Amino acid sequence: MSMLVSARTWFRRQLAAVPFAWHYDPVFRWATIGAAIAIAVFLLRLSEPPAPHSQTPAPASFVLTEPGSAYGTSAAGAPPAPVMVPKIAPGRSLAGMTVTPAPEDQFGTAPPANHK
Repeated sequence: MSMLVSARTWFRRQLAAVPFAWHYDPVFRWATIGAAIAIAVFLLRLSEPPAPHSQTPAPASFVLTEPGSAYGTSAAGAPPAPVMVPKIAPGRSLAGMTVTPAPEDQFGTAPPANHK
């Protein structure tokens, strides 16, 4: 029971501090305004009915005219599509790679004193 009483006391102190914080703390003021707008938008979105799911037909170019083969196998004796292997991939050796240092630039350095 004492935990409930202390929680009520803490909550009342926080509520008593709101007018002072609203008047003197612009961060609190704008955060409160933002929270109120977010809650209002959330409640308005809850009251809207969900958008209907329309059954749009697929374009004619995407409709299959004859059944194809299983994924990953070639269709009707056609050669398999070439697989593009990246030059850097997990498990691939980097033995043939040459690493060069980045070109010098002036990023992060202060300009000379005579520069205007």
